Amino acid sequence: MKNRLILIIFAAILSACAGQGDPRWERGAKFSAIQLGQASKTSVRALLGQPDETTHLSLRDMDVWSYRYKESGVWDSMMHIHFDKNGTVRELMSGPDPMYDERRGFFR
Repeated sequence: MKNRLILIIFAAILSACAGQGDPRWERGAKFSAIQLGQASKTSVRALLGQPDETTHLSLRDMDVWSYRYKESGVWDSMMHIHFDKNGTVRELMSGPDPMYDERRGFFR
């Protein structure tokens, strides 16, 4: 009986640690559906929702939408989606999420 109770408590704690309900867990698999040169801001928003961050690259005249996600369900990452002036996807770039990157900052 005691072992069974310990097993139930352990299972409850473990399931609470899972990423259920966190949209970042599901986003990673959806990026492959974005077609370069074809996808638009509207289709990306419909697929992924509102971006976590947005910026504009003046020299390239591109808008960049950034989405946080878990790479392989483990690593905190960001996907940067670059749109041209017509709102068409031109680039996808993935990298570590600076919010969680231990090496961020100039002097570290």
